[in-house]
Amino acid sequence: MTIELGDLSLDHLTHIQVHEQARIARHPVPGMSGDLSQALGRPSVEIIFQGIFYGENALDNLGKLRSAYLDSSPLDFFTETVGEGYFTQVLITRLDVAQRAGRLDEFDYHCHVVEYVEPPEPVLAAPPGLGDLDLGLLDEATAFIDDVQNALEQVSSLTDLLAGAQDFGNPTSRLPGMLDQFTSLTGPGAGTLNNLLSLFS
Repeated sequence: MTIELGDLSLDHLTHIQVHEQARIARHPVPGMSGDLSQALGRPSVEIIFQGIFYGENALDNLGKLRSAYLDSSPLDFFTETVGEGYFTQVLITRLDVAQRAGRLDEFDYHCHVVEYVEPPEPVLAAPPGLGDLDLGLLDEATAFIDDVQNALEQVSSLTDLLAGAQDFGNPTSRLPGMLDQFTSLTGPGAGTLNNLLSLFS
C-alpha cells in the first residue's frame, strides 16, 4: 500500500483509514413514521495513515513531510484503498512523529489529511430588479455629477463677485465717480478749446 503526497512517496505504511460521511438534515414530522431526510452534500473526506521512515534517508523524508505540513498548501494526493484509486488534492491537518530509543534512523509518523476543494469563483450579480439596467448609465450619472459640481463652482464665483459690489442695488451711487473720471479725461481738451477761443477773439 503506497501513498503519493506531493513529490513524496510514502511506501512503508502500517495503517490507513478513510472517513467519509454524508451531511443529512432530519426533520421530524408529526404523525409520520420516520423522519423527513434532506441531503445537504457531504463534508470533505478525511484520511488518516501511519507509516515508518527508516534507513539513511529517513530524516530527509521526515523533513519533507514536515515542510509540506508547515506550508499548509494543497498537495496532490494518490492512494489505493479497498481496490479503488483516486486522485485529488489534500491539506495536511495533523502530523505526529515518534522515535524509539536506540533506533536513530527510524521514525514512526501519524498523519491526518483532508480533501481540499477549490473555492468557487465570486459571482458578480446585479441587485434584484436591476438585472436589465444599462451599465452605461453609471458613466452618464458620473458626468452629470461633474456638471453639477462645475455649475456650483460658477455660482460660488458669481456670489463672491456680487458680495464685493455693496452698492450694486443703487446705480446713482456710482455717478460721482463717473463724473470725476470724465473730468480727468476731458481736462486737457478744455484747455485746448480756451486757447483757440483766445486766438479768434
